[in-house]
Amino acid sequence: MTHTNYTTNVLHWFREISQIPRESGNEQGISDFLMQFAKDRGLKAEQDEELNVIIRANATAGYENHPSIILQGHIDMVAEKSDTSTHDFFKDPIELIEEDEWLHANETTLGADNGIAVAMALAVLDDPTIPHGPLECLFTTNEETGMNGAMAVKGDRLHGQYLLNIDTEQEHEFIVACAGGCRLDLTLPTNAVPTPAGLTALKVSVDGLHGGHSGIEIGEQLGNAVTILARLLVEAQQESPISLSHFTGGSKHNAIPRFAEATILCQPSDADALQAHIQGNAEIIRHELSPQDPNLQVKVTPCDTPATIYSDAQAHTFLQFLYLAPHGVFGMSKKLEGLVDTSNNIAIVEDNDTQLDILISVRSLTMSQLAYLRDRIMTLAKAHGFTASEQGRYPAWEYERGSRLEEQAIALYKEVIGVEPHVTAVHAGLECGLLKAQLPNTQMISFGPTILGAHTPKERLHLPAVDTVSKFLLTLLEKLQ
Repeated sequence: MTHTNYTTNVLHWFREISQIPRESGNEQGISDFLMQFAKDRGLKAEQDEELNVIIRANATAGYENHPSIILQGHIDMVAEKSDTSTHDFFKDPIELIEEDEWLHANETTLGADNGIAVAMALAVLDDPTIPHGPLECLFTTNEETGMNGAMAVKGDRLHGQYLLNIDTEQEHEFIVACAGGCRLDLTLPTNAVPTPAGLTALKVSVDGLHGGHSGIEIGEQLGNAVTILARLLVEAQQESPISLSHFTGGSKHNAIPRFAEATILCQPSDADALQAHIQGNAEIIRHELSPQDPNLQVKVTPCDTPATIYSDAQAHTFLQFLYLAPHGVFGMSKKLEGLVDTSNNIAIVEDNDTQLDILISVRSLTMSQLAYLRDRIMTLAKAHGFTASEQGRYPAWEYERGSRLEEQAIALYKEVIGVEPHVTAVHAGLECGLLKAQLPNTQMISFGPTILGAHTPKERLHLPAVDTVSKFLLTLLEKLQ
């Protein structure tokens, strides 16, 4: 088979699975479709309690002694649509639109992340003439909302020497490592006290920041609204006494906070000078953030006086912790140049009446560094009266320099595509991290075609890149040793 015919079949299967709703958490239909696909072709298949599917294919005649290979991708997709779309992700198929060299959907996410991996695996399984050794196709669920499927995979069910994860979004790029991570949940009990009479209340808000993914974009040194607001208030306290009644910021564990606000109180005679001081320091921070995050907005406006405030001791403890706690890049990789190794994101602060809750996301390509940064933050939190616990840890896929798979993949890519691939890692979680924990002796690599605007209604798939990756994948299946 030529790679051109294979690409045609890939796009056929992508259209087929686009007819099946598969938002994260609603994967029963696509999982059952895969099981039926295998049954119709006499292939061995199994489906687990998380709806993961493994389909096995014997080696093509003459390739029985080639290494066994796992093709892997996830079957769920992010369900986002434009404000004007009436699409129902629970029942409607994705409406595909091809324009020039791109495939996109009609005002919804396309689902190329990661439907293109599913389609590529199906196109291989559907053609018994494609040369390959023993093959296992692993289709996982719920990757986009927690990687629950990959967490449930049992290593004794898979036997591949190599695993090819088709879940990157940039042509000519190989991912060879990814960050592990965990969430820290911090809680500071609060006891509301009556607001003293005669104080002036001000609302201080921080807005206009870029935000962004707390793993992939953490190295860009973008502003964090929570830490900026804490800095402004601590520095304001150094000029004149203030009380604190409310503090909130951030909304998602994996997003750098774009907005935060607090309610503070001061003596009426201090209000004008306090506002000027906050705005003066905001201008300093705005200068620090330029040019990467130039649109910082800080507003200080009069507001209704709240009935209660935090005690002075609690307010001081809370703000001091946020002022001292690390945020952003903690260390750079010593193995891959220019890559963030370890970081954390102070992601969410919530005021829940009797307590203040802080969620911090910690990531690292090196599990020992993850533990070190986690312990530093938790030690600091406990010293300031917080209770602290770790949740949702997932392992890193640590870089194996010079692995046989990496060396062969680079050489074959240059041979058949004529381009030197960019070898890098991603400072975010990939399923390879979880799968590597179950398959420690399996060498892994991740690649894929160019996808722009993933997780948004502007998601689009570059069709020439699908052809490139198809050609490369067929070469790997045939020539890996």
